[in-house]
Amino acid sequence: MTMLVLIYAIAPDLLADSVLDLEKDFLRSLELFDVAKSPEEFRESAKVLESIDAGGFRNGIVYYNLGNAYYRAGDFGRAILKYRKAKLYRPRDPLLEANLQQALASAPGKIAEPQKPWWQHVMFWQDSLSHPARVAIALISSALAPLLVLVALLIRHRNLLWIAGGLTSLALLFTLEAGLNSPEIFSASRAIITGETVARKGIGKDYEAAFDAPLKDGAEFIVLDEASGWTFGHFAGIGDGWVRNECVAR
Repeated sequence: MTMLVLIYAIAPDLLADSVLDLEKDFLRSLELFDVAKSPEEFRESAKVLESIDAGGFRNGIVYYNLGNAYYRAGDFGRAILKYRKAKLYRPRDPLLEANLQQALASAPGKIAEPQKPWWQHVMFWQDSLSHPARVAIALISSALAPLLVLVALLIRHRNLLWIAGGLTSLALLFTLEAGLNSPEIFSASRAIITGETVARKGIGKDYEAAFDAPLKDGAEFIVLDEASGWTFGHFAGIGDGWVRNECVAR
């Protein structure tokens, strides 16, 4: 499948010119990646892909290639973040999982991974279904449920009403789950340290260090608050602290 066909399949509402521009940018990023030898050159490939992401086109392929570009550039924190975003779209991709684990092992600042929220334990299927698949299930169930109710009333078939009720419950459940685990929620709640920085107990460099040692590239955390160019986060196994936004990727 060409990139053009793939974009149409995922985002059919995009204008033809926009699709062609996206395809050109994507192919350019691949060309830059293939000839890159230095970290700066790999970052150039990532820069093109970031422009695609910033333009509102997001899928597992874009994030996967971003992860690869950042990994080859030595930006392990950013690579981890992009691989995790790719897994929202490609949760069963073994190569993606292998690359994520390699990036985690390479990151100098790796700490305990943030704990999953309670709903991800309850909704156990979220590790096997992509975000688009969960949205599709919610939409299809929502569309079929009222049709089944209508048919059940017309032919007076009680069992169809039970099935319609089950589809309605399924639609509500997957709608809730897709919302809670959407890429937007992920970006709002999860972040990672890039480079090296000192976490503080308050907003500003004059505050005491929150931890015994600086945070390094690849330290993942849960975002708790933001203010004045600083992000307040919970770092699993360490505690809470404020870090400068320029050292944070989301």
